[in-house]
Amino acid sequence: MATNQKVYEAIIVGSGFSGISMAISLKKRGIHSFLILEKAKDLGGTWRDNTYPGAQCDVPSALYSYSFEPFPGWEKKWSDQPQILEYLRFNAEKNDLQEHILYEKEFSSSSFMENEGCWEVKTKEGDAYTAKSLIMAIGQLHHPKIPDFKGKETFKGNTWHSAQWNHEIDLKGKRLGVIGNAASAIQFIPKIVSDVESLTVFQRSAKWLLPKKNSLYNDKDRRWHQKYPFILNWSRHSNNTFNGVFYHLMGQNKFWKKLWQGVSLSHLKKSVKDPELLKKLIPDYPMGAVRVLLSDEYYPALAKENVQVNVDGISHITEDGIVTKPGDQIPLDVIIYATGFESNPFLKGLNIQGLNGLSIRNAWEQSIETYLGITTAGFPNFFMMFGPNTNLAHSSVLLMVENQAHYITECITLISNNRLKYMDVKPDFQKKFTRQVNERMKKKAWTQAKNSWYKDGDIILNNWPGKAKEYQKLTKKVDQSAYTFCQ
Repeated sequence: MATNQKVYEAIIVGSGFSGISMAISLKKRGIHSFLILEKAKDLGGTWRDNTYPGAQCDVPSALYSYSFEPFPGWEKKWSDQPQILEYLRFNAEKNDLQEHILYEKEFSSSSFMENEGCWEVKTKEGDAYTAKSLIMAIGQLHHPKIPDFKGKETFKGNTWHSAQWNHEIDLKGKRLGVIGNAASAIQFIPKIVSDVESLTVFQRSAKWLLPKKNSLYNDKDRRWHQKYPFILNWSRHSNNTFNGVFYHLMGQNKFWKKLWQGVSLSHLKKSVKDPELLKKLIPDYPMGAVRVLLSDEYYPALAKENVQVNVDGISHITEDGIVTKPGDQIPLDVIIYATGFESNPFLKGLNIQGLNGLSIRNAWEQSIETYLGITTAGFPNFFMMFGPNTNLAHSSVLLMVENQAHYITECITLISNNRLKYMDVKPDFQKKFTRQVNERMKKKAWTQAKNSWYKDGDIILNNWPGKAKEYQKLTKKVDQSAYTFCQ
């Protein structure tokens, strides 16, 4: 480390909901010596990147917002991407975070310097920074996944992933193929279906889908939200309580599964009358095994005359379309991949070296083990937000993010107040936590799905097995016996 190199209290990588929450938490504790490294030209994470038609949150706005910053200006109960991005910008500006953010600085590598008790962080642009603590707030869903279909590079039409939407291409009159039918597809398909000549959805498996019943807030609603903040708080708590009931879908409760599957099937049959299409859209696995989707518009869109749902599987792609496994050739002008993201391995492709030059890749080669999904042994003063086993499949992940920001702030304060070189989680605490999580996962519906972004092989690596309230209790206070401290 150069003698004139400034040492920050923390470096945060990423400026989405996690990174902004972390920065605000530090500032509230009086910690102002930190940087946020952002690879793009703007903040926002997934809400900056996903600009496809109809992009919208599947958690109500009152709950998909910071608890410390209720927002009376929401236009809809379930907000669209542009306004969510504006909400993030508002929080950054209100808390004077712009002076901390370095844009177009993409994280490249980091190494822990044991003698100094600091992390050296390098960017792909050639910059180097030093900090006592390193916080990865890059999220789980930012590496678009495109299956390696044979012949895909020969296609002469336009093609893109839903997270990299090409707004310059006019879809009017085009023959469109959409590969995938999950969270993004159910939002953009209804918005473009009337423009295209034909639309073929290539579906690997049907999804359980519930009505969303979105609604607009009018000017009167917003005035009331502004004048009486408790209305938004009540909405937040009521949504959270409802999601607590919905949580039972993720377990083995037959009553709740039967109830909600009935709601889903009723919703489907109201829009789709064709018996052949109905068969294609009814899942063959229990509800809750994969992400449950919400939409009022998707089923009516599939029922339109210019739409086909193909479940035959893709054999290969040609220069003018897709050939299915039975050999049917479907001519196309445009192919859109709605195939999700590569959520595993965590910290994909990042060069992070802890004690004795141990890389995160080697440390997690056999299995990913963490403590609280926040720290991992051998990597002192290293923290993760929205890390392994901290995703919520039934509620707002921001509940988890705020808990993590609080916990990490407590750790950083502990390091500073006690003038520690570093704190490192003990392997036995880490192993115990990971073992308990994996044991609880065996009782969850997620194990019953063949394919899911929640899974890495047979291990459920993304989700938290309990409710957010339980996680809040675990992260409320730092259990110092779980860590080794170095002066």
